[in-house]
Amino acid sequence: MIRIALVDDEAIVRDTIAFLLETTENLTLVGSFASAREAQQSLPQCAPDVILVDIGLPDASGLTLIRALRPQLPHAEFLVLTVFDDNQHILEAIQAGASGYLLKRDLPEHLISAIRIVHQGGSWMSAGVARRALELFRHQLAPAAALQQLTPREQEVLHLLARGLSNAEIAERLYLSIETVRTHIRHIYRKLQARNRAEAVSRLLQNPPRG
Repeated sequence: MIRIALVDDEAIVRDTIAFLLETTENLTLVGSFASAREAQQSLPQCAPDVILVDIGLPDASGLTLIRALRPQLPHAEFLVLTVFDDNQHILEAIQAGASGYLLKRDLPEHLISAIRIVHQGGSWMSAGVARRALELFRHQLAPAAALQQLTPREQEVLHLLARGLSNAEIAERLYLSIETVRTHIRHIYRKLQARNRAEAVSRLLQNPPRG
């Protein structure tokens, strides 16, 4: 059973998501909050596996909330819900530690898939957002010293993480065992000083290869 919490100030969004979760097997809503303050006070006690967070909360940015909650809920995955599809919000969400970025217009069709994918260790982005993220990856200029520490195989793994592939999908793509992929990911985290895949992908977006 995947335990899900929701933070969104729009009642219609909360009701829609609650209905979708209630009618889907192996998903349960353990907390629903209309503000960042409510969520920060109560979420740690809910022990959610996946937290859905709106960026535009009335009392604080949802991205600020993610940064505040991550140390308290290190095993939870954060999935951003938003109407914003601009580069700045996308990059800030990745840097904050979100594992997924779902546009609200895609909610009915893709919410359940997005939840399952991030819970399994993958990443989810709405189609248009994924294209923008790739553009950020290709064009953003920054020093690449941290990435130069990675072996060619580790760089391959990191690029596949950035594309949203799960550990199992990476193993299949590179003809490796899942344990070998996990070992590569641990080495990537250590070399990039990243605590999770979201931070590792953020390093990649900040330091794309030149040429």
